[in-house]
Amino acid sequence: MSVLPKLVYLASFVTFRVSCGNLKLNPPKVVVRFGDPVSVNCSTSTKHYGMGWEAPVGAVDLRDNVNVITWTVPELTDWDMEAICFINSDDVQHSKTLSVIVYKTPDSVSVSYVNHTGPVMEKTQYELQCDIKNIAPVQYLTVRWYKGQTLVDSQTFTDDSKTPVNVSAPLLITPSRADHGAQYRCEAELDLGAEGPQPPPTVQAKALNVEVCLSCGNLKLNPPKVVVRFGDPVSVNCSTSTKHYGMGWEAPVGGVDMRDDVNVITWTVPELTDWDMEAICFINTDDGQHSKTLSVIVYKTPDSVSVSYVNHTGPVMEKTQYELQCDIKNIAPVQYLTVRWYKGQTLVDSQTFTDDSKTPVNVSAPLLITPSRADDGAQYWCEAELDLGAEGPQPPPRAQAKALNVEVW
Repeated sequence: MSVLPKLVYLASFVTFRVSCGNLKLNPPKVVVRFGDPVSVNCSTSTKHYGMGWEAPVGAVDLRDNVNVITWTVPELTDWDMEAICFINSDDVQHSKTLSVIVYKTPDSVSVSYVNHTGPVMEKTQYELQCDIKNIAPVQYLTVRWYKGQTLVDSQTFTDDSKTPVNVSAPLLITPSRADHGAQYRCEAELDLGAEGPQPPPTVQAKALNVEVCLSCGNLKLNPPKVVVRFGDPVSVNCSTSTKHYGMGWEAPVGGVDMRDDVNVITWTVPELTDWDMEAICFINTDDGQHSKTLSVIVYKTPDSVSVSYVNHTGPVMEKTQYELQCDIKNIAPVQYLTVRWYKGQTLVDSQTFTDDSKTPVNVSAPLLITPSRADDGAQYWCEAELDLGAEGPQPPPRAQAKALNVEVW
């Protein structure tokens, strides 16, 4: 018995999606700042039996009585957005995908030494670091280094992450006597192409002033930087190979009186309970007193991390905006905190803090959501990470909130 008639019958129900179908997008590509509105028209001059938009937010149902259909989102808060205009023509579905780039300028840009503080020695190599906090998408970022007004380096990034990240751009310098007073700064530019903001958003760091010490007593700290949990012990050696008439440590706790019979002197605190600690090793030589300041970061992990609605309890209505809040209690220092929001296992937002307070604080990170029917049962949760750099605990301490279950009416 022949099966050909059955095969033909089944094939008549298959719809294929192919590109275009005389579809035009206006604009054909959009670059949107996170949280801003976006609107794009899709038009056709082709006879059709329905056209619409597929998208996680702002989808438009199939309509057969129009030749222009608009995708609109009042507040775009999806980092990885794909919007597709489609049209049904005879037995084929055509489509065109809109290119969407969602961006965020950095919260801060700063310059610092890596594993060093204070004056530098001539003919000694040092590493500078340009820290860019909470920027997206990083693949469009260019970091430029300047010495005074002279461009000395330019760096780009290949990471294709679409969500905000923290990145650093290093610069190696070997100061000479002539570099005393030189200023190094960096600039972060987010060049999003012709469709993006013009001129491209640019954020500059405050310049770092280089102080070249021509006779610094050859002081070395080991380790050169310490990260200490509040209440833990700390111990740092200060050494020299230079002839001297006394060396010691100045500090609110653990200070060491001047001694002239040693080349190594140790600062020790059995239990560090001072949030704003400054410890300075000093040495007296023929040409005066020289010193080196120890970088000390005292930290505390949060007592709790929790998620809740703001001014709401119970089930939510679809297509209505709500605010979630991640509360982090008693954490320090907050400038090293990153809060990440997740929907299930998908990262949806990342936030950092610029407060330079050294004592414990309570902070909150908001997240706006507009639930759809498909979000019933979705779980939102946040994670607080205290990234204290290479000298801090590894991996960085993290605390997760219990997930909030979204019930959509």
